[in-house]
Amino acid sequence: MSASEEAERRTAERKSLRTRATLLLGQTQAFEVRTLDLATGGMGIVAQANPKPGTLMVIRFQLPIKPVGYAPVEARAKVVHSVYSASEQGFKIGLAFTELRPDMAAAVLRYLQP
Repeated sequence: MSASEEAERRTAERKSLRTRATLLLGQTQAFEVRTLDLATGGMGIVAQANPKPGTLMVIRFQLPIKPVGYAPVEARAKVVHSVYSASEQGFKIGLAFTELRPDMAAAVLRYLQP
């Protein structure tokens, strides 16, 4: 494994999160995607497009928080990897968060707690 591959490996535990999300690229492009999992440092999604590693975007989704309901989350992220998955019928994309407001980071932590 190369040094860059080692650096890209996830270091945080992930928890399944199956919901819809919106990806924003630039000022005008918005795409609906499916989420797969979530960690403090990023998330996995499935999309019909195949973005290049390093692509910057914003992702928005609703995070189920018990017992209060849902917390809206918006994060800036970059693509770490993207590979086609026949079983998911789209590209499995790994995102690393580059900017996450403290209140939204707290919601993510709350969701990840057992």
